[in-house]
Amino acid sequence: MAALYAKESMNISREQLAKVRTPFRVLSGFIFVLSLLLVPMIIFIAFTEPYDHFIWVFTAVIFSMGYISGHVTITGYAPKLLLFTHGSKNGL
Repeated sequence: MAALYAKESMNISREQLAKVRTPFRVLSGFIFVLSLLLVPMIIFIAFTEPYDHFIWVFTAVIFSMGYISGHVTITGYAPKLLLFTHGSKNGL
């Protein structure tokens, strides 16, 4: 049942979705700026610290955080993989 609901939610068009409210877009913009500032830090750590697998996890978290927050900030909607987080315009 949950898989069926998830599959149906991926077919929702943007006209059926409510935009993310302004306070959350501002918060998302703040997170996006922080993630942009973390990119030089990742590069610095990659060259100065001894190799560890943790750097891959850290990089993946920062890039995914930046992608999601940037998408919400710029478009006002969550990325396709997170459409289930949106509310619909008609309250369903």
